Amino acid sequence: MNVLVSTIQGLMKANFYIVCPSHVTTATTTGGYVFAGYGTVPGYVDKINPSTMSLVKTFTPPSGHNDVHALTSLSGYVFAGYSTTPGRVDKISPSTMSLVKAFTAPSGHGYVLSLTSLSGYVFASYHTAPGRVDKISPSTMTLVKTFTAPSGHNIVLSLTSLSGYLFASYSTPILLIGNRGEFANPGYVDKISPSTMSLVKTFTAPPGHYFVETLTSLSGYVYAGYGTFTGYVDKINPSTMTLVKTFTVPSGHNAVHTLTSLSGYVFAGYSTNPGYVDKINPTTMSLVKTFTPPAGHSYVTSLTTLSGYVFAGYETSPGRVDKISPSNMTLAKTFVAPSGHNFVSSLTTLST
Repeated sequence: MNVLVSTIQGLMKANFYIVCPSHVTTATTTGGYVFAGYGTVPGYVDKINPSTMSLVKTFTPPSGHNDVHALTSLSGYVFAGYSTTPGRVDKISPSTMSLVKAFTAPSGHGYVLSLTSLSGYVFASYHTAPGRVDKISPSTMTLVKTFTAPSGHNIVLSLTSLSGYLFASYSTPILLIGNRGEFANPGYVDKISPSTMSLVKTFTAPPGHYFVETLTSLSGYVYAGYGTFTGYVDKINPSTMTLVKTFTVPSGHNAVHTLTSLSGYVFAGYSTNPGYVDKINPTTMSLVKTFTPPAGHSYVTSLTTLSGYVFAGYETSPGRVDKISPSNMTLAKTFVAPSGHNFVSSLTTLST
């Protein structure tokens, strides 16, 4: 387990949080493969057969490309982002699971926390203050343009896209109140124009909604999950960047670490033991049903969807990925990673 994750878990026991990124792919595909990245040295990426939940092939990155913190897919390729300084993104051939080309971020753009794709480009976010998002040409793996966030919008934890816009969420600065570990700074979500890489508008979360760990989109809305002791998911109107409605998680489900969407529902995964996954009705923002994983499947780090199923990755050793039936929120099958492939840190899918 890397130092960041160890630190986070220690802080969580003290009832206040500095959160690590979450990673999400929101598109539902009709067939293909699931890809899992690991918080290891080197940072492995496994190609998984979703029918059998078995290993197809492993990508081993170049030396120094450690700790896969983010994955996304675009135009038949998989992209992996690493917790390195400067940040690095590898373009991977999924058929051979070999390196096509690597992107090295500009100086000061350290530790890739999230990746997404939009309109033929890959976007990478970083653990920086202020937060930064790089627009990358996937053909040349070179920098196109950088978005620099407003002052106080630090550490871009998550990215998603909707209706031609990019959305970024932040781990905002901490201001403790009294001796109870309360926070005075709100969570932010920025709407970004991908063509100009400039700010369109900011969503400022309600009081108590801090650390926007994860984003997803569904049916014209953006959803933000928070890494707070009482977890929340906010439904955001992307036109006005205002709050529509909030889902307050069940007792014991705590910090929302990852979100995805499928078939008209939002799914939330939690940094808990066991690692719960909640199915949420986006109209009423109410709980439909909870998936409770097998014993030992703790701390949901990533969610993705493929062929009508939800896939959950866990911070376990070895790494595990559960295939979940969303209709009844039951376990379909589990992938157990090879020895040394520990702590699933990110998931994505690629259709065939």
